[in-house]
Amino acid sequence: MMKRPPASFDRRRRSGRPLVLTLAGVLAMAGCRATAPDAAVRPMEQLPLALQAYLSIDTYFIAQGMVSGRLASGHLKQDQARDLVATTLYARHLAAENVLHPTEGGERRVQVAIQMMLACVGQADSGSTAACLPAPVSAPDARRAEVASRPVEAGAAPR
Repeated sequence: MMKRPPASFDRRRRSGRPLVLTLAGVLAMAGCRATAPDAAVRPMEQLPLALQAYLSIDTYFIAQGMVSGRLASGHLKQDQARDLVATTLYARHLAAENVLHPTEGGERRVQVAIQMMLACVGQADSGSTAACLPAPVSAPDARRAEVASRPVEAGAAPR
């Protein structure tokens, strides 16, 4: 037969539980308040322009990888492929200009150009056969895109 602990032991044990729970709650709340609002993810607009420009370059390369993957997978119409390459070249030009001379307007233009790239990828992924740019691409842009999209011919290997 088990012996019951004295009544004073039960009272002390029960009175300690709320104290421990209260202490744990206070520590948890203190831990939540210890992180300053600035320690959380800061919006990109609060960062210096030069850092925004470098982050835009990273974003451009991620979007370019998506475009390259879509072009490599095939099943695109010629207009879609041309538009994908033209938007990529346009975004690359704007991103490079913005790194050299960062401005708020330049950052907005880069973001719009990258969004345009991603919209073209999304439209091509949806199975649509329409060109993704609303207006025809200008002749110089189309020529640059056509030259950039041509595969490099393999030459003889050096001996």
